[in-house]
Amino acid sequence: MKITVKQKNEAPVAAEVLATAIIDISDAMKKLNASGLKRRALVALIHDQSKIGKREIEIVLNNLESLRQDWCSR
Repeated sequence: MKITVKQKNEAPVAAEVLATAIIDISDAMKKLNASGLKRRALVALIHDQSKIGKREIEIVLNNLESLRQDWCSR
């Protein structure tokens, strides 16, 4: 399922849309971690495509799985 948010400059995004996106991201990261792809390989792929520092990539990846726990009440 792909979620897209279209909004005008001043229009707020519904909380349900944000919560659904956060849950989807968190669940996707859990699946990625369980996929068998080594973390070093994932970091290398992201670094190669984005040129973002590997340390920053690690920080983001370490926190993606816990997004639901940190930001959603259900």
